Amino acid sequence: MAVPSISVSVHDRYSPEVRDRIVEKLRTPAATVAGGIYRLLTPADLRALAEITPTTAPVLSFYLQLTPERRIGRGWHATFSSLATSLLHRIGDRHERRTAQHELDRIEQALHEELPELGRGVAFFACQAIGLWHQIAVSVPLPDGAHWTDRPYIRPLARTRDEHDRFVLAILSQEQSRFFISQIGQVEEVFRVKGQDTRGILADRVARDRRDVIITEALKNEARVLAHAAELVLAQFEGRYLLVASGAPELRSAILEHLPKDVQGHIGGEFTVEVHAGIRDVAAAAEPAQRAVEEREEVATIQRIRDAGPRAAAWGAQATLDALREGRVMTLAVDDEFAKPGARCGNCGGLWATVPARCPACGSEAIATVEDVVQLAIEQALEERAALELVRSAAARQLMTGLGPMAALLRW
Repeated sequence: MAVPSISVSVHDRYSPEVRDRIVEKLRTPAATVAGGIYRLLTPADLRALAEITPTTAPVLSFYLQLTPERRIGRGWHATFSSLATSLLHRIGDRHERRTAQHELDRIEQALHEELPELGRGVAFFACQAIGLWHQIAVSVPLPDGAHWTDRPYIRPLARTRDEHDRFVLAILSQEQSRFFISQIGQVEEVFRVKGQDTRGILADRVARDRRDVIITEALKNEARVLAHAAELVLAQFEGRYLLVASGAPELRSAILEHLPKDVQGHIGGEFTVEVHAGIRDVAAAAEPAQRAVEEREEVATIQRIRDAGPRAAAWGAQATLDALREGRVMTLAVDDEFAKPGARCGNCGGLWATVPARCPACGSEAIATVEDVVQLAIEQALEERAALELVRSAAARQLMTGLGPMAALLRW
C-alpha cells in the first residue's frame, strides 16, 4: 500500500486547509484493515476490535509467534497445522467447521504470501460474514493460539499496551520527510511530506540579494508544516514520544521551534538514519534511543512505587491483585516475563495467586483455575483505566528485586 503523503511548495504556509489535508491522509491507513499488509497494532485498532459485539457468526482469532526458526522457509507451517487441527477437532457442527476451515485457509494463504518483515509474531482476526479481516504484526511474542469465539479474542494483546512503548519517528529533510509509528524493533511508515528543493528556487530568475531571504522563508514555511504534521501524527496514533532524525541541524532547530509546547514535552531523543532507509534500517537505528527512553521511564515508575511506601503502593502478586479487586490501582507495574497460574472467583471476579477452596473475598465456591493470572490482572488494570508499565530493562528489574515481579501505585 502506498504511504499517504502531501506535497508542499516553498510558498505553502501552514493553514487550516493544509491541516485538513494532513488529517484526511492520516486517517487513510487507520481505515485500511484488509489486503495483504501487516499493520502495527495501534490503540485505535485495539478499541475497534474490543467494540465488536457478539454475533451468530464466530470470529477466528489466530496468534502465531515468529521465531527466527519459523521464518526460515515454511518453518511456521508445522505450528500452524497443529493449531488448525486442534481447533477443527473442537468444533462439532459440520457447517461451522467448514466455515472455520475457510478462515484458516485465508490465514494460511496470507502467511504463505508474506510474513511481516519485522516483529515477533502475528495476530489475525477473521470473520468473512461480518467483513472482519485484521492482519497484525506484534512486537512482543504472544502465546500461539487459535480461538473460535463469538467476538475477537484480544486478551493476549494486553501485553502490547505498555505505557512507554508508543513512539512516533520523524526523519526530516527539505526534499522529503517521513513519519513512522513504532514499538521497539518494529516500525510502520504512515505519512510523508514532499518538499521542494531550495536549489530549484535558485535556478529561477531570482535577484541575488533576495535569494537568502527567500530560502530562509521557505525553510520556515516547511518547518511549520512539518512541526504540525508531527503533532497530528502523535495525536492520530496516540504516540507517547517523538524521536527525530534530521540531516540538517537548521531544519531540525526550525521544526522544534514551531512545535507546540505540549508536543515539545513528548520529544524523547534523536537518532541517525538516511532519509530513504528501509523500515528494517529505520527500526534498528531508532532502537537504542527507544530503549533509553523505556529504561528511563521504567526506572522512574518503579522508584515512585518504592518511594510511595506501603500505604500508597501494593508490593507483591497477591497484594497487587487485592488492590485491583478494590479498584485502587493507578499504575500497574509487571515484569514482562512474569506469568503464573492462579484462580478467579466466578462470583466477585477476584483474582488469586494461589487456588483457594473458597473465595477469600466473598466466600463463594465458584473458583476457577486460570493458566496465567498475570494476564488477567493486566486486562483488569486496563479496564479500570490504570496505566500499565511492562518492565523489560535490567535497571528497572533490579529496582523491583525488593518489590516482587508485580507492584502497583495506588489511587487512594
